[in-house]
Amino acid sequence: MNKNWFIGIDVSKKTLDASIFVADVVINKFPHTQVRNDKEGFKELLRWLKEQGVRPQDALIGLEFTGYYSDALEQFLTSKKLCYAMLPTTVVKHYQRGARDKNDKMDSAKIADYLFRFHDTECIKLRVLPSKAMQDLKALKSERKFYVRHRTDCENRQKVAKSRDEQKNLQKIIDLYDKEIERIDQKMADVVTSDEEIHLTYMRLMSIPGIGSVNAINTIANTQNFTAFETARQYAKYVGVAPSEHLSGTSVRWRGRPSPHADLQAKADLSMAAMRAVEFSFEMNVYYERKLGNRPDDKDVKRKALNAVKFKLIRQMFSVANQHRNFKPLEQTQTQAEIHNTDQRVN
Repeated sequence: MNKNWFIGIDVSKKTLDASIFVADVVINKFPHTQVRNDKEGFKELLRWLKEQGVRPQDALIGLEFTGYYSDALEQFLTSKKLCYAMLPTTVVKHYQRGARDKNDKMDSAKIADYLFRFHDTECIKLRVLPSKAMQDLKALKSERKFYVRHRTDCENRQKVAKSRDEQKNLQKIIDLYDKEIERIDQKMADVVTSDEEIHLTYMRLMSIPGIGSVNAINTIANTQNFTAFETARQYAKYVGVAPSEHLSGTSVRWRGRPSPHADLQAKADLSMAAMRAVEFSFEMNVYYERKLGNRPDDKDVKRKALNAVKFKLIRQMFSVANQHRNFKPLEQTQTQAEIHNTDQRVN
């Protein structure tokens, strides 16, 4: 990656802090500016870069994954055909160079320094903005998640309400959330049908027993139509279904466990899909019963068995998406041993 300048940008809700890497200069002395996090601020940032002698087309820009706050900046950089990379938050949090001070200016300087030192390695990958349909799905999914979370809060509050008036008021709010969620579901369905590639993937996912429209759309949005993750296990770790190892030397041997920073809403939706799959799919029912073994009343065993079903559903979704075909269930005439042998070949 042949670039002459390296620009680090720390994104917050209202402002952007930008720093330019300069060789042989202390990291906290890098040229720095702060602009608003809007279109006028983006234009002001480009003017400042040119004043500093930077040619934006020959620069590599880096910013952290901040979700909604960086969406407008990404679209602006893409429209200007500028190269930029998205970095995980751990880059700034654990980057050892520079002072121990924690502020937006120092964070942007650390990003600029990191870009310079690792721009020729696999640590830095240029960001390609997803299609308009994928961006719309991502925004709608985030909005739906917000309404679902607050509806659940109201439903939980309603269970402990101390008066009928409080119950009625909460029910009105719940009904409003239901209408908003229904409206968003319709908009998401319209977005899916408007893009042929996304629609084909959606129909293939819907052919899997237990997978409904919510899980299909969530998975397409999270995986950017199965391009953001190379394997099913990577996505399973992202949603907290597969464990992550923690080993170091001879003394640290922590038991593998799912990350606490997983997409818990996607995991909860997969739980509902897993229960439906066990109920309506012969293959999944046999698989679930085998995982239960001789302890069907043990809650911990049931949780692990259901988690195994969720992982199997993720594998099935990746299989039909990558192989461009609909799901074909096993015949019910197969014995449990034959299904077990099939699972072993897939694993």
